[in-house]
Amino acid sequence: MSVYIKVPKDCCDRKKIPCDCGKERDCARCEPLSPCPKKILLECGTPGGSMMFTATNQTFVAANVTVDTSCFCKPITDLQFTSQVSAVLQPGVGTLAEPGDDAEVILVYELVCRRNGGSEITIGSWTFRRFLSALTVVDTTGFAAQSLETYDTFSFSRCLCPTPCQGCIDYFVRVTATLVSQDVNMLNNASATVSMGQLVAKIQEC
Repeated sequence: MSVYIKVPKDCCDRKKIPCDCGKERDCARCEPLSPCPKKILLECGTPGGSMMFTATNQTFVAANVTVDTSCFCKPITDLQFTSQVSAVLQPGVGTLAEPGDDAEVILVYELVCRRNGGSEITIGSWTFRRFLSALTVVDTTGFAAQSLETYDTFSFSRCLCPTPCQGCIDYFVRVTATLVSQDVNMLNNASATVSMGQLVAKIQEC
């Protein structure tokens, strides 16, 4: 922010006038009231679509963003990620709801970077966990005749300290199912869908 400082002829009084007022005044000069502005780069990444997890070890990339820090000396990187997760319990139809019909879904989100096409480096991981109870979806006769679906917003952020390294950097979020539980009959009774993944990178000179 800057202002014009009006200096009257007697120099005894000073009146501050906004620089963007569009008016030129005699004996006025524009002085900054804040430190020198720093370079900022804002990049919105590419969503990775959606993925339904029905078994353990399934994986996909939820979002990615590429930034070029060549014009920065010591950049600070702030990464913001958000996504939608729906988890579904599908109990067996016509069977009594039992504790063995409960389900659990665990997803691991990894934030990975790759500099100038090099090897991948994991710089953070977060866990989404959802427990689904079959006893909450029984009807009045005691049978599990309907599914249970939950919706969550899963997000995280990571600030990376200044680094002298420069160049083109790819950041992406990889989601892996570490647990998609099965019922007492060893059948998959749960699933989870990750969608609307968005990764945003903000780079600022230190």
